[in-house]
This record gives sequence, structure tokens and C-alpha cells, in this order.
Amino acid sequence: MSVQVSAPVAARVAWSRVGLYYGIALGGAAFVAVLLRVVSPLAGAWSTLVIQLGAAVLYMPLPLVAGLVVERRNGRVPLLRREWQRLRTDFWPTFGRSAGYAVLVMVAILALGFGVAWLAGVLGVPGAGHLVTSDAEFRARMMEIVPGMSADTPLPPAAVVATGGILQGLLAGLTINALFAFGEEYGWRGVLAEELRPLGTVRANLLTGVLWGLWHAPIIMLGHNYGAEWGWGIPMMVLWTTPLAFLLSWVRDRSGSVLAPSFLHGAYNGTIGFYVFLLIGGNTFVAPPMGFLMVLVLTVLAVVVHRLPAPTPARG
Repeated sequence: MSVQVSAPVAARVAWSRVGLYYGIALGGAAFVAVLLRVVSPLAGAWSTLVIQLGAAVLYMPLPLVAGLVVERRNGRVPLLRREWQRLRTDFWPTFGRSAGYAVLVMVAILALGFGVAWLAGVLGVPGAGHLVTSDAEFRARMMEIVPGMSADTPLPPAAVVATGGILQGLLAGLTINALFAFGEEYGWRGVLAEELRPLGTVRANLLTGVLWGLWHAPIIMLGHNYGAEWGWGIPMMVLWTTPLAFLLSWVRDRSGSVLAPSFLHGAYNGTIGFYVFLLIGGNTFVAPPMGFLMVLVLTVLAVVVHRLPAPTPARG
């Protein structure tokens, strides 16, 4: 029995299915956020950790659930089955392409991101802060953010910590982080992308980026990412998820597999936090990893990849 490899392209968008998908994803997100809001205070000092774990275990799989429901309603061969069949028959080429494109884009994000952060610091952009320039400055920064660390605590050089941490984040992105990111990417870059394909690349990714960013609103309201300033945090999230949606879609198109955006999403989550250790005096809404400078970085890269020649492989 043969298994369908590519989903058929509809002549126009079935907005009822898009609405069903987003209703389940956002409705589930609101329910999980309320649950975490009730449960997290019971954990006392561990409340932040409870919210983070809840986001990974309960929040991130919601697009997968929504996608499976939409696929069932549409009578379509599930993308999950198509991806599994691809891995069974073509594992290493599929894995290699997916990992390769994900790492390529992630390295580009990090390289341009640190370059922009350095330049903004040199130019004195308000709120940009500046990258650490010495091991002594790095130690002082670590003493600020790591509880219990003193001037006598052994600490490797900043370059060693940064390099090791980024490599570890990339590895996590291709393994454990990708497992959690797969739930989101199955929905956004998988099922929803196939539903919105009649809109064309630009409009589909713009809409996906906005919907994806707003989907984070319930957990941002709990203080995730932007703390108490969640009112500004929600539109800021939309600003950077929109260009990131183009990059995630690009690696899926190039690799032909939803594994690629899962790897890239996982690597992004695993490495982007190192700005906290290496950036001093930055404003959350200006400096990387969550501010306007990261929006600029992602937008530049989104424009670059969009202008590259279109891929030839069929999507999975």
C-alpha cells in the first residue's frame, strides 16, 4: 500500500479549517495558562520553573493536537504518517538535510545577532547595552545573574563558556529540544502551512507569524519572556515571530520535512538565551534576544532567504 507523500494543494484557503485549527490551539493555550496560573503559586519559589515546564509539556504540543484534528476533519493522510514513512525509507538523507539547513540558519542568526549587538553597543544605541569585552566583565556579569556565585568561584574564560554553550544549544536543538518544538512546528509549519498555501509564501508566512505570536499571549501574560511588562511583550512577540516564521518555513521547504523547522526552533530556544550572559545593560524591548534588534536580525535574514531561488523538492 502506498503512502501519500505530499498533501494536495487546494485552489483556495478553507478558512473554516484554519479557524478550527486556531480555535483549538489558542483555546487550549488559554486553558493551560489559567491552569498554570492556579497551580504555580502553590509551588512557592519554584513557581517560575512550574510555568516553564508547563509551557514545554502542555503548551507547546497544542498546535500538534489542533493539526491532527484538522487533518482528520479534512480526511487527509496525516502529516505525521507521511513524515514517519519518509524517515523509514530515507532516514539519513532526510535527517541530514533537515539538520544541515537548521544549523546553517541558526549559525546565521547567531553571527548576525552578535554582530548587531556589538555594533549597537559601539554606537551607543539607547537600551542596546553592550557585549562583555573581558573575562573580568564576564565574571561580574555572572555574579549578577547566578545566585551564590562569588569572585572566588572558578569560571572558564568568556569565549570558552560562549562557544561551549552555543554548541551545546545546537546539539540540544537536534535532540531533546526538537522533540518539544515538533509539536509547534507540526501545527504552524506543517498543517497550517498546507492550509494557507494558496495565499502564496509571503502572505501565508505573514499571517502565520502573526497568529503564532498571538498564540503566545496567554503564557506571556503569566510573565513568560517579558515579565510584568506583558502588555508590550505580546506585540513584541508578534514582531519577531513574523520574520522567524519565514526562516522556519524556508528550512521546511528546502529540506522537504517538518523536522527541519523543529530542529531550528529547538536550536533557537537552546542558544538564544546566551545573550543574557554576554550582554550587559540591555533593555528587554531593545536588545537581543527579545527586543527590536533581534527583530531587525530576523527580518534581514528573512528577506535574504526569501530572495533565494525557490526549492525544487516536494514538501512532505
